[in-house]
Amino acid sequence: MNIAILGAPGCVGRNLIKTLLETPEYSVTASYRMQEEIASDIHDDRLVWKQVNLLDLSSAGQFLGGADVLIYLIHSLGAKNFEELDIQLANAAGTAAKKAGVKKIVYLGGIVPEGKEASPHLTSRMKTGQALASHGIPVAEVRASILLETCSVSYLIVYFLAKRLPVMITPRWLNSLCAPIALTDAASCLVALVQREIRGHEIFEIGSDIVRYRDLLSFCGKAIRGVRNIIIPVPFFPIHFSSLWIQLITGVPNSVGVALAEGLKTNTVPSRNRFNEVTGRDPIPVQDVLQRLAQEMQKKNK
Repeated sequence: MNIAILGAPGCVGRNLIKTLLETPEYSVTASYRMQEEIASDIHDDRLVWKQVNLLDLSSAGQFLGGADVLIYLIHSLGAKNFEELDIQLANAAGTAAKKAGVKKIVYLGGIVPEGKEASPHLTSRMKTGQALASHGIPVAEVRASILLETCSVSYLIVYFLAKRLPVMITPRWLNSLCAPIALTDAASCLVALVQREIRGHEIFEIGSDIVRYRDLLSFCGKAIRGVRNIIIPVPFFPIHFSSLWIQLITGVPNSVGVALAEGLKTNTVPSRNRFNEVTGRDPIPVQDVLQRLAQEMQKKNK
């Protein structure tokens, strides 16, 4: 089976490629825009990196030629017009995939809060899935909350806040619930859906333990230094100020911080967790994941 990955150079893409190559029957075509994006630490005869301009129909068609399944990981977060760009790229991918005869699209999006207005970031994730599905190809949309891995921006924000601020004043909306999951678990779910029969546009919400975001910070602090962070919530804490604070402490750009912080104002938990249904096992507990990642970060920073 030939699997094409758009958005391959990112954190999720690199982990996913390694997981896919564990199955001898899979060959992988991975996208890149610039030469330096190619993962130099992944070598396999069944892996081919191809440069692609998704907005050029000819380039997109050449990239997807011969692919049975497309795994779509593109997200334009950080771009000024990321909402418009996300939809434009998704429609370009759907058009090219239809023309190339792709049989299925597997897409990684985000959990959208029920009954409340979603942030622009999460709305864009939802609309991307809808755009991909509008071209008549079956779409398996995996919706996840916070991905935990040392290369994940969401995890790095949590890690550096927890490490550098043992005592912190936080917005009251950090009481919102989330369902973090190890990136390795999310990748396992995506790979399992490559073989699963999909009809129409099917959504698979996944997550591990449900926790408050402030507790995730505390658990991360305990994994780092053995003691939980002391967190003092205050009622008024503007999003813009929060993003500047995140940029100062963690180095994550303000534009990304704003988008992610807005998503924390509502609960992002699965209404129906389908992880076990898809993979046949339970996800790794959040505190176990945080413990492993804290140890890996410590080794990296030595």
